[in-house]
Amino acid sequence: MKADLIKNILYAGIVGDTLGVPVEFKKRDTYYVDAMISGGTWEQDAGSWSDDTSFTLPLVESLTEKSDYEKLMQKFENYMFHNKYTPKGIAFGIGGTCAKAVRNWSTNHYSALECGDPSEYANGNGALMRLAPLAIHLQTKKNLSERLKLTKNYTSLTHRHARAIMGSYIYLEILHGLLNGKNLNDILKDLPEQLKVALQNEPDEWSEFIYYRDIFTPGFKDISRNNIKSTGYDVDTLLACVWCVLNSKSIDEAILMAVNLGEDTDTIASITGTLASCVYQTDTVNSEWVAQLQNKEPLDSIIDPFIMVETKKVGQN
Repeated sequence: MKADLIKNILYAGIVGDTLGVPVEFKKRDTYYVDAMISGGTWEQDAGSWSDDTSFTLPLVESLTEKSDYEKLMQKFENYMFHNKYTPKGIAFGIGGTCAKAVRNWSTNHYSALECGDPSEYANGNGALMRLAPLAIHLQTKKNLSERLKLTKNYTSLTHRHARAIMGSYIYLEILHGLLNGKNLNDILKDLPEQLKVALQNEPDEWSEFIYYRDIFTPGFKDISRNNIKSTGYDVDTLLACVWCVLNSKSIDEAILMAVNLGEDTDTIASITGTLASCVYQTDTVNSEWVAQLQNKEPLDSIIDPFIMVETKKVGQN
């Protein structure tokens, strides 16, 4: 994969996160955002990224270093308790399920893959929001079962219910198809059967597919905006992100559509930016928005080595 594409994918996610921070939790159509602004619930300066990016950066670093799950949990702890991977040295906005998982590792000494909450009531988007680097890392891995296993493991660090795992499967397999030159509509047509076959020995996981089925229904693109939910629930998030991409013609348009849905604006805009950058690979995220990101140096110091490693890969079976 080309270096500029990898950088654009990661920065599209960061920009979406950052644009969404000042309007997170706001009700739909009570505002309109089309630029970097300050303020919001967290009273952040314009260009400040949130936990979405701060949980993604450790994964980028971990994949670059080829480190294990325990070391990745240590990096999550460094973020949550020591303010690493933040724009201005202050962690904010960490979701309850992610925070519980980090405490399970740090305080309760669970093994990394046992830290995630297995409860049906812990199906937020806190795993989905950070997994884009894994899709880049797995772009050349041809074996679907192996991709799904790694996706499950990286999701389970914070979210262990089968519904969250299924959401990650769908998201990363959409990205995998896009990064390998497939059309989004073709991916949405073929993916249900591919997952059904791959998960024939995982009935608990496959049974959760039904919650996401609307994404794969003909006419999903034409669903009214009023019927698109933009909450932090994993299912709502993934549906909203795919809907925004289907109804846009550029990365920036998709991100702004997502930011202006209201509620969980940072995560939905971040994931939408990632998806859109994989669909519109000849497009680039707004360079002015990228330039306005707070404290860009640590971003590049983590992202650039990852790009170097990924661009040197020849291929995997």
